[in-house]
Amino acid sequence: MKKIISLLLIVTSINIATAQQYNNAAKDSMQAQQKSNSSLSRFLLTGYTALTVETDGKEKFNMGQVQFSPILLWKPSKNIFFEAELETELNAGALDIGLEYADISYIINKYITLRAGKFLAPFGIYQDRLHASWINKLPTAPLGFGHDGVGTSSEIGIALSGGIPIGPSKINYIIYASNGPQLNTGKEEPGEEGMLMYENALDNNFNKAVGGRLGILPFSNSSLELGGSVQYAKVGDKASDYDKVTSLMYSFDLSFTQQVGFLKGMIDVKAQMNGLNVSKADYIDPYDSTGTGLYTYDNKRSIIFGQVAYRPSMLKIKVLKNFEGVFRYSILNLPEGVKENEDVSQIALGLNYWITWRSVIKFAYQKTGGKENYLLQFATSF
Repeated sequence: MKKIISLLLIVTSINIATAQQYNNAAKDSMQAQQKSNSSLSRFLLTGYTALTVETDGKEKFNMGQVQFSPILLWKPSKNIFFEAELETELNAGALDIGLEYADISYIINKYITLRAGKFLAPFGIYQDRLHASWINKLPTAPLGFGHDGVGTSSEIGIALSGGIPIGPSKINYIIYASNGPQLNTGKEEPGEEGMLMYENALDNNFNKAVGGRLGILPFSNSSLELGGSVQYAKVGDKASDYDKVTSLMYSFDLSFTQQVGFLKGMIDVKAQMNGLNVSKADYIDPYDSTGTGLYTYDNKRSIIFGQVAYRPSMLKIKVLKNFEGVFRYSILNLPEGVKENEDVSQIALGLNYWITWRSVIKFAYQKTGGKENYLLQFATSF
């Protein structure tokens, strides 16, 4: 009997030791897996904010333009990346909150990335790369970017993008399919017949907009980039009088950044031209008293902006090297026959002082048509 009890105690001790060893190994394996996942996962909360003061020197003196845009960046694994920006803006006492973008990307290989969600429109360079207040060298956007603009600012859809080296040169590309713009028939906004409404969460027809951008960087130092963009879409409501109306948008852009020795500083040149052609349609004339009169016009419109900035970054005097001068000219060309609109041009002159590489104070003078404004803006990224 004593031998049997001793044998049972030995077997039990072996089983307990084996179980503890197995549990410890499983625990170590689980911790290692969690540590591996943690090392691959990356989370960052960033963003930017700006305060803008605007006056015409006569009647208007507005200090109520405040913008706060937090940006969430998350990389849950090696090949997956998520980004989102929530834009909040206080203007004239009204608070506007909007989702600037929210998309997820899957890196297929080093040449191709798949993206889906709401993303900044790859239409030219301004909206995709320059619109953020701490990047934009002036407190305002060029003419034609925003409401009643020519060209989309964001898309909801799917896209393929990437870059390819070709000897000393490089190209980058993106192609996408999205909900696309909708035709404004003037039903809710009389006088805006034939304009396009962008950023549509719901598609108004069965068709999708298709578009893309191709950028070429011919020099090995990537100082110059030339780009071209295009988008084609059906914009009329399905089963309506406008269901066959289409739009063709195109854009050409230029970006040049180079440190020039004899100028002792950095030259930064940006330019973009957007064009929009909408097929002809008959619209109800908002000024016809009978409510049945129709009118039409050749619906072609365009915008152009060019911008030059100089910063004496090579000077030895620290205070002077942080200043930057900016000049921008933009023009909005509208078709003849359109209601309540006319061609307009804008000149903007700015003087910036860079406190740090991502914090800037901007002073600007702007003349749009015959209206003059003076602006002061503090913008920073965090």
